[in-house]
Parts: sequence; structure tokens; C-alpha cells
Amino acid sequence: MAVREISIVSISELGDTLRRVRKESGLTQRDAAALCNVSLPFLNGLEQGKATAQIGKVLSVCHRFGIEVKLRLPMAPGDAT
Repeated sequence: MAVREISIVSISELGDTLRRVRKESGLTQRDAAALCNVSLPFLNGLEQGKATAQIGKVLSVCHRFGIEVKLRLPMAPGDAT
């Protein structure tokens, strides 16, 4: 499977990406919500870029669609380069 790497800097961009991947997978929102074990309103809101504090659910949806979430952290003082 080919891998695409993109940077996401907002919940709106995350929602757009999840919607695109869901549609590429041929799933309706209802089917995707069931697959991800989240409610249809939650998935709909996520795709619309609505802010949510339920990061566990967000990460679960990403995982179900094969989206790997990575963090790029600044070097701590004293870390080797």
C-alpha cells in the first residue's frame, strides 16, 4: 500500500483528511462510525472540523483508517543533534 505523508495543523485539516480517506475507502459516515465504534454525530462533527476534547476517539478513528499520528517535538536543551 502506498503511503502519503501530510502535515495537519488544524482540526479542520484533520476533518478534511478523514473525510477524504473515508470516501476513498468507499464508506458512508454511518458505516465508518460503526467501524470506528463512535457515534455518527461524533464522526460527522470530526469531519466538519468541530473541536473535540475526546482525543482518544479521534486517535481511534485515525487508527481505523490507517492514519498514523506522529508528533514532532523540539529538541530539549542538552540533547545531542
